[in-house]
Amino acid sequence: MKRIFLILTVSFLTFSCNPSNDNPQNTLETLPVSQVVMPTQFAKDSITEIPLSYIRPTVCHSFFDFYYLRDGMTRTVAILSLRDNGNSSCPPSQTTYTVPLKFKPTALGTYHFKFWTGANAQGVDQYSEYDAVVNH
Repeated sequence: MKRIFLILTVSFLTFSCNPSNDNPQNTLETLPVSQVVMPTQFAKDSITEIPLSYIRPTVCHSFFDFYYLRDGMTRTVAILSLRDNGNSSCPPSQTTYTVPLKFKPTALGTYHFKFWTGANAQGVDQYSEYDAVVNH
């Protein structure tokens, strides 16, 4: 019985993986935040929704998640979108969408938020920056 299980497992792993897939059906792309409605104060251990707006570049893009980097009291945020590469027709779209970022501070102090707004002509990342105090 163990031998059959081993053979089935090895067969499944061998034939189910295709490492030569050069054209993945979907890819992740980072999109800039176009607008933020940022509170100036938060309550410790309480969840607050921060509305973030972004522009979908084509109809083949959809919201996937947030890029969210913690570094001490600094939070760097951008939008992660899923691009459907299987669709051969991807007309441009300038539709603005708003998604809530849920933030729950766990320490008292001042949090510094950096929302990625894209790169300038020289390729340097640009940010909208906000400070928010957690004092209760």
